[in-house]
Order: sequence, then structure tokens, then C-alpha cells
Amino acid sequence: MEARFLPEVIGTMPKVELHVHLEGAFTYEFLFGLIQKYGGEERISSVDELSRRFVFRDFAHFIETWFWKNRFFRSPADFEESARLVLKNLSDQNVIYAEAFFSPWDFVSNGLRVEEITEATISGMKSAEREFPIRCGLIADIVRDYGAEAAEERVRQMAPYLDRGVIGIGLGGNERDFPPELFQTAFRTARQLGFRTTVHAGEASGPASVWNAVTALEAERIGHGVRASEDHRLLEVLKERQIPLEVCITSNLKTGVYSSVEEHPFDKMFKDGLMLTVNSDDPSMFGSSITDEFALLVNKLGYSEEDLIELTLNAVGSSFLPIDDKRALIGKIFGFWLNGSGDSPG
Repeated sequence: MEARFLPEVIGTMPKVELHVHLEGAFTYEFLFGLIQKYGGEERISSVDELSRRFVFRDFAHFIETWFWKNRFFRSPADFEESARLVLKNLSDQNVIYAEAFFSPWDFVSNGLRVEEITEATISGMKSAEREFPIRCGLIADIVRDYGAEAAEERVRQMAPYLDRGVIGIGLGGNERDFPPELFQTAFRTARQLGFRTTVHAGEASGPASVWNAVTALEAERIGHGVRASEDHRLLEVLKERQIPLEVCITSNLKTGVYSSVEEHPFDKMFKDGLMLTVNSDDPSMFGSSITDEFALLVNKLGYSEEDLIELTLNAVGSSFLPIDDKRALIGKIFGFWLNGSGDSPG
């Protein structure tokens, strides 16, 4: 396939996404419907006005806006339908497998219990899996901003859902004020219970955050991880161990971690042999889907068909799926690239 056709192919090629937050991937139409349903924001009278609310000055403003939109998720049905619509949107982009973060603790101030939010989210996910050609595993983001003392309890709250759709424990939030090493007990418990683990690190904070995610928390994957580029020894360790990084280029630009695609270290890290995956993070909040992220690599950095295949296979290999399920995904991916279908080439 010639490179000039790649932009058309990006939309239809099978994709795997490992770093997308359900709460940041809502559709604007759905959120606008919630605002109309619950009221309290007379200034927002259209979907276009709502979209302009998601332009961020810096990372702190992003977090502020994150909690603002959370106010409008007030019933289990809101979470169920939003999860279904998020996965429908991913499936429409030919994402065949996703591992999606969700943070039920962010919504208890709305009068909801963690358990009912989790049940509703799983229900929405299962509904989407029945309706659309997509599979999903949920990762409970215990959110470091709530502090380390209650973190183990939050992990244990997820234990009943381990075989029902929740496959992992993640750690997002304010990386600077709540460094990874504070959460050693919680992550030890997560591993003992059978959860897979991933930690946001090396985004708003520097290489030390990534070091501690790897050493203190023994994270299997790193969310973002791009500030590792500032420490040559850390890069060597990540490369040697092939620890996957869930990279979200546009997210890093929108929150001011880097000022341009050219400044972003993705290209150099990929060419140096690190295990990178392509992700959207919060597509509705940052205005960039996983399809857009692949398009950015092609249009801005000149990535080839072979590069796109390698990055997709990186995501499969870095996923928390059993090996047989990984093989099935690989068959679909090669089936598409070899003969333009989702069937295994045999």
C-alpha cells in the first residue's frame, strides 16, 4: 500500500486503545443532554458552547474542568448509557479492543455509591459488547488525589468485580503532590488480589515519578511516561524491560507538557526501541480521538504502514488480555493489512 493512501486507511484499520478514560470520552451530545436534564448551567445553550468549555489554560484548569463536568453524572443510568456510547464511538473507529479507565470515587459527592456506579458502568460495557464488534476491560483509577490512606480500601472495593469486567487498577490524578511511592500498600494488595496494574507517571512530573512507578509500585505499564525522556538511564531500563508506555500526544500538548509535536519525544523514543502505544486519553476533552492520533503520526511525522502495524501490535502485546485472545486480535490486524478484511489470513 502506498503511503499516499494511509490517511484513508487510518479510519478503517483495526485499533487497540489502552489509555482512555470513560469520563473523558463522553459524547458532547450526551453531556449536553445531562446538562439540560439537571440544569444549573444556563450559559451553555448548545453543543458548540459546551465544546468551547473544554479549552484548557494548563493542567490545573484541565483538572478543574474535569470535576465540573462530573457534576452532571447523577444516576446509574447516566453511567450506563455513557459507557455504552463511548464504546460505540470507539467501535465506529474500528477499535476492536480497549482498556478503559473509570473513577467511581469521583462521583460519590453526587449522592451515588461506588458499587452502583461500577455495576452501571459494567452493564453499559456489556451492552456495547453485545451490540458492537468491540471488547473492553475496565481499569479502576483509584485517583491519587484522595490520598494514600484510603487507597487500599478502594482497591478492595473493586475485588468483587475482578471476574466481571474490571481487570486492573490504575493511579491517575495529581502526580506532583501525590507521588507513586505513597501507594505501595494499595498496589501490593492489587497484585495479591489478581489485578493488573498501570500508573500515570512522567506527565506533569519528571523522571523520578516514572522510576518510582516502576520500582516502588512495580507497575506493569506506565500511563504517559514521556518525561522519562529526560533521564537516559531510565530510558535504558524501560527499553531493556520493554515496559509499555501509554502515550497520548495531543493530551500532552493540550495540558502544556510540550508545546509542539516536534518537541514531543514520541518519535525519538519509538525509533530508539521503547515499547510505545498510541492512545487518546480524554478524547472529548482534548478534541482528539485515537484515529486522530494515528493521523497525526502520519501527517506530522511521516509514519509508514509498517510503523502503524508495529504500534498496533505493541498495544496488543501490552494489553492485559490472555495470550489466546491476543493471538485472535493479531489475526484480525494482519487480516486487515494483508487483504483488507478483519479475517485472519490463515
